[in-house]
Amino acid sequence: STKSKLSQTPGELYSFLASPANWPKIVASSSSVESPDNTKNVDLSRPLRQGQSVNEIFGLPPLLPLSVTWQCVKSVPPTNTKKGRLEFYSVDGVPGIATRCKMNFDIDAVNRNNNE
Repeated sequence: STKSKLSQTPGELYSFLASPANWPKIVASSSSVESPDNTKNVDLSRPLRQGQSVNEIFGLPPLLPLSVTWQCVKSVPPTNTKKGRLEFYSVDGVPGIATRCKMNFDIDAVNRNNNE
């Protein structure tokens, strides 16, 4: 679990984290993302909606190409009065390595009501 203070607004941060095309920019082991089965039905540059899935390729491709299929199970943008929440889950995880993997993000404004 990590907490960070950034200069982006909560809405900008939500959009960035919810858009899979950004994941390789912030996760050292992530090399790319793609629509499941290359269906192109998911715009990877836009926030995933609840129920949508994406394949994340990581490891050391092409020598050790690992992948995990993430499904967005919760996508709640932050507002002026409540935190945002993103939850991604993978039942299968990385075959032979990990199962039931998850990524959770809570997104809140710094200084909400002048409190940190």
